[in-house]
Amino acid sequence: MVGKPGGGRFAFVDASEVTRRLGIDRVTLDNWIKEGRIKTHRGVGRDSFFRSGDVEALYNELHPTEELAAAVAEDEQESERANESVAARGAPVRKKQDPQMRVYLRLQADAKWFDISEDDIRYWFQQLAPDGYERNKRNIQHTIKKLQLMVDLIDDAEQRANS
Repeated sequence: MVGKPGGGRFAFVDASEVTRRLGIDRVTLDNWIKEGRIKTHRGVGRDSFFRSGDVEALYNELHPTEELAAAVAEDEQESERANESVAARGAPVRKKQDPQMRVYLRLQADAKWFDISEDDIRYWFQQLAPDGYERNKRNIQHTIKKLQLMVDLIDDAEQRANS
C-alpha cells in the first residue's frame, strides 16, 4: 500500500476509498470507527474523511508482511520448544504473560472472520500450493480445537447459571 498516489502522511480519503483499500464493507468500517480502531475527521457538511496514513497503518496491521508473519510464527515455535524442553526436565513450565489479554486479543483478531466470505475462502484455496495443504490443515484443526474448548466452557457456564 505504500507509495500510492495521495497516500502521503497528511492526505485524506473518503469512506468508500477506505473500504476499497482495506477490502472491507461499510458496516465493518462503521464498527471500527465506533471501536476507535480508526479515527474520522470532519469535512464539509456531513462528510467524514480519514488520514491516508491511518488507513495505511490499519492495512499493515491487517496484512503483516511475510517477514513479520514468519518472525511471529518462529517466535511462537521457539516458545513452544522452550516450554517442551523445560517440561521434559521436570521443571515447571513458565506461564505466558497475561493469558486473559492473549485470549482477548486472539478473539478480536478472529472476529475479522465475519469479513471473509465463502468466495474469499474458495479463492484462497485456489491460490494455495499443494505443499501448503497439510500445514494449513494442521493450523486450522488446532484453531478449531481451541475455539471448541472456548464454546464448551461458555456452554458449561451458561448451564450452571441457568440451574
